[in-house]
Amino acid sequence: MKKNRLVIIDDHYDVLELLKYNFIKEGYEVKFFFTAVDALKYITNENTDLVVTDWMLPEMDGLELCKNLKLSAATQDIPLVMLTGKNDEIDAVTALEVGADDYLIKPLRIKEMLTRVKKILRRKAAEQLIPAKNDGREFLEFGSLKIDLISYKVFLNGEVLDLTMGEFKLLELIAKYPGKVFSRNQIIEKINGPQYFATERSTDVQIVGLRKKLGVYKDAIETVRSIGYRFNSNKFLMA
Repeated sequence: MKKNRLVIIDDHYDVLELLKYNFIKEGYEVKFFFTAVDALKYITNENTDLVVTDWMLPEMDGLELCKNLKLSAATQDIPLVMLTGKNDEIDAVTALEVGADDYLIKPLRIKEMLTRVKKILRRKAAEQLIPAKNDGREFLEFGSLKIDLISYKVFLNGEVLDLTMGEFKLLELIAKYPGKVFSRNQIIEKINGPQYFATERSTDVQIVGLRKKLGVYKDAIETVRSIGYRFNSNKFLMA
């Protein structure tokens, strides 16, 4: 069975050794770096299944690394887990907004970290097995809105929207069930898994960002007072 290959980045040797030991013990192939600059060079040229990086790094921090990975077509689909000593909600939201798949606060709980990494890799493997439809693509389409579930792109009136991965997953979820009301906790759980920790406020922040990018169609994401949100596909069909 093919082993998943991980890249780990941290400028503290003891943290790297701890992560390396536990990931190898779980059967992963591990490559580790002290700087994101060196890691980025490696990731660009080598096949990597997942990146685990500290946020606070010399030269290039974890956030900049994440942005660089998401800007390249060759690396944008590589999942990234952010590790940090920051314990502020807005920091978690920032990491997720730039494309991080998960966010873990130090000191690390090793079992929790391993569980989250396994879930991300399982989800990635499942996404690669989605059967192709519509000439090699699988779409959700509502009038002027088109969601490509294979390339993770959203088109509005023929133009590609610049969505973060979190915004894409949120839109995909509610668009699959037009009219269904999702609570904030349901959104967090269905997008990130039941073990993922985030406050309800983080969902509100993503909704605000998504509505802004939908422009004149922002009302397609409706707020259901005291409950959550739902998708109104008719807003795109009436345009």
